[in-house]
Amino acid sequence: MTLKPCVNLRTLGSQTTGVQRYLLGLLPHLPPELSSITPSRALQGIKGHLWEQLYLPTQLKRRLLWSPGNTGPLGVSRQVVTLHDAAALDHPEWFERKFALWYSALLPRLIRKVRAIITVSQFSKERILRLTGVESERVHVISNGVDRRFQRIDSKTVKEAIARLGLTDPYILFVGSIEPRKNLKMLLETWELGNFDGATLAVAGATGQVFQRFQIESIPKGVRLLGRVGDDLLPALYSGAAGFVYGSIYEGFGLPPLEALASGCPVAVSDIPPHRAVCDQTALYFDPFSPEDLLRKIEELLRLDSARRASMAEQGFRRAALFSWEPQPPRPGEYWNRRQIGELLYHRCR
Repeated sequence: MTLKPCVNLRTLGSQTTGVQRYLLGLLPHLPPELSSITPSRALQGIKGHLWEQLYLPTQLKRRLLWSPGNTGPLGVSRQVVTLHDAAALDHPEWFERKFALWYSALLPRLIRKVRAIITVSQFSKERILRLTGVESERVHVISNGVDRRFQRIDSKTVKEAIARLGLTDPYILFVGSIEPRKNLKMLLETWELGNFDGATLAVAGATGQVFQRFQIESIPKGVRLLGRVGDDLLPALYSGAAGFVYGSIYEGFGLPPLEALASGCPVAVSDIPPHRAVCDQTALYFDPFSPEDLLRKIEELLRLDSARRASMAEQGFRRAALFSWEPQPPRPGEYWNRRQIGELLYHRCR
């Protein structure tokens, strides 16, 4: 029996994080005949999970389900699931207790039942194999892509964007969810240790709904908390930064550093395997547990002369181009993610 593929769009009802960006960036480039199933209104928390576990399976008929948002209905074996990372299994203490308990019960069973699992890095695959015991050949590494909005932005647009946000040059940028694993506390402590008079640390992001509360006890001098920055301003915010700093201690992939590279922004990231896989030799690396090392990298970003900044930007453009979602002829070393996902779904339909 040949099945037709369809995609589970429940995750689009949640606030925009890396998971939603993955789906929004990928959907326009998948075959138009790919159908979808989505709630009639945004459903989050227990209501969303009940819809996914109880109602969604009744709508499938003779279709293969692709669930791209870390979960899927446990009663459906004709399914491909994208699991972006294994953080909920590796570090349940980072999440709200009910969320951690639910995912700890659901994910191992779901992973062992479905036809295939997509994940976004070799690191995530290794963690999934170790934590669930699933067969290696059922887990497929298909990298994320970066949206084409993230590109070189002209200086006029950059100036207008940073003015709207109340920023002035120079500024160091952090973009990400405000949650424990992003290591923002160390970044703030490091900023307080440094002598960055005249510079600003701009923090763009909001607290995630499923993570343990992250308390910022005090805001050091020169730090601006921007909250969630809209997609109309984010590319220019990256492009105008003196540097982008991302000290996460655990990632499945790490999309913000890739967005920064695509925008021509010099990048300094924590030295963890997913960041090495994404950024390769285009970034500065620091120990995510060493404020002194991070301090040196921030100082280096702020001291970049125009020639080195231009060189880092050019390397970043070339690296980010390997991760494009856009339909184009594959180049040597390119992460041909859009085609890989389409081929995997249609192969599993047979």
